[in-house]
Amino acid sequence: MERVIRNAEESGIEKILVPGWDLRSSKEAVVIAEKFSNVFAACGVHPHDAKFYNDYVEKEIINLSKNKNVVGIGEIGLDYYRDLSPRNIQKDVLKKQLKIAEENNLPVIIHTRDSIEDTIDIVSDFKCKGVFHAFDYNESFAMRVVEMGFFIGVGGVVTYPKSKIFSSIKEIPLDSLLVETDAPYLTPHPHRGKRNEPAYTKYVVKKIAEIKAKTFAEVAEVTYKNTRELFGI
Repeated sequence: MERVIRNAEESGIEKILVPGWDLRSSKEAVVIAEKFSNVFAACGVHPHDAKFYNDYVEKEIINLSKNKNVVGIGEIGLDYYRDLSPRNIQKDVLKKQLKIAEENNLPVIIHTRDSIEDTIDIVSDFKCKGVFHAFDYNESFAMRVVEMGFFIGVGGVVTYPKSKIFSSIKEIPLDSLLVETDAPYLTPHPHRGKRNEPAYTKYVVKKIAEIKAKTFAEVAEVTYKNTRELFGI
């Protein structure tokens, strides 16, 4: 972890957000955030693990959400691609965690894979702000998310030749974009195939700048401002 943070700092990264995907990883994220002053945590249960969500887990997530280093609820959402938890349970757990975010005035980190319609329908019923992370849908869905007041999270996928997000980025205002990793996954070109880390976000920024005909500095400045605005860091 120290090496990853050092690499990020050397690449100009000032702050890092570590989300959880289940109770254990959420607790670990908080521990990391308490150890490093430039690291923050989010806590939540990913749709893959929704089948393990229960009253005890919910109580623990609520307790974690009150930690001063926790700045969001996530990663939460729906995943119909792998379907590792029954869809009705995924939906129920998403609603429960959106309620936690709403009651604690915390932004959410939304995962949606092959489930964008249901995800938008559910999220729109709650008074939450947040980001649809690792976004890879067309511009029609992207604009619906933006119109809800949510940000679009752009990661290494934007550097892949067949990414569906190219057209979306052309249409989405820069003020609605965040840059992310989804580490250790979705490593951007030219490091694709290796373990992803925050230091590689510079390749995402570079690609967004290329698509939107902006400078690297402008994209970096605005997306950083967006992240600070959303998570209050």
